Amino acid sequence: MEIVILYGTVTSETGEIDTPQAQRARRIANFLPRPELLRDAVIVHDLDDNTTSIRFDTTAGPIRILLPVAEGFEFHFIHDSETGPRILGTFRGASLPVRAIAFRISEFLRTHGLK
Repeated sequence: MEIVILYGTVTSETGEIDTPQAQRARRIANFLPRPELLRDAVIVHDLDDNTTSIRFDTTAGPIRILLPVAEGFEFHFIHDSETGPRILGTFRGASLPVRAIAFRISEFLRTHGLK
């Protein structure tokens, strides 16, 4: 599933979202190694902040994996709590294949007891 945030409004119309980040997020989500992750993954295109992330509902609340905005930046694991967003971890992987990125995401969530 994909959602778009534009001007603070959430919609599910993603027809015109075809940025490199959006394409990469879709490929990563398709290679998530565990069925429960694949089923629960939601790609979020926040056009207000110009970011793309993959969101999971976990035992601790929603976790977003924020994709890097450019080459050389990091992936961020962000916990959206009642007190605001908090970075749980990061990893460099802009040059990794999408299967390796999907595996790292899966392992981070598994080892931290989130999924």
